[in-house]
Amino acid sequence: MSLLSKLLKGKKPSLSDVVELLQGKEEKPDPVQPARPVNWPAQPEASAYAEETPIGRSWGVKLPNEPNQYNFPGSYLEYFQDIFNRDFAAYRVTRSANPRSDKTTVYTFYEGARVVLVVEIMSRRGDLQQLRRDCARSRTPYLRFYYDKEGWWNARSYVVRRIREALGA
Repeated sequence: MSLLSKLLKGKKPSLSDVVELLQGKEEKPDPVQPARPVNWPAQPEASAYAEETPIGRSWGVKLPNEPNQYNFPGSYLEYFQDIFNRDFAAYRVTRSANPRSDKTTVYTFYEGARVVLVVEIMSRRGDLQQLRRDCARSRTPYLRFYYDKEGWWNARSYVVRRIREALGA
């Protein structure tokens, strides 16, 4: 049964029914009678089951108790830019868009004129591999962070650790 049929109580909708529904002229449902209380055993809150995300790990059920992209007072790009500026000030970092996707931003780390790391910040809905392959061919370290993957917090310690490891620092 379609949503429209459910809204119109199982009746096959006509165009006028849809118009009336959208204009708010549909029949008002009967007032709901209060249900009798059921004596279910008390359930603990869902957070009682949620695993605490440990410091230094960037994924888990609960927001970690450390700086991360979701408690940063700015956008996810500002969050990563802040990490690059504070923790990797010795490197020149440039930002560019990936021409294959508007959901991807690429940061390139330079030591002098030499590219030492490429970091791709992308949507989990992106399925781009070209930059990763190009980096592998040129033996340039490459990292990827997803900014919209549920349960992936991009905790500061995690991001910094991965970048340091990739830079060999």
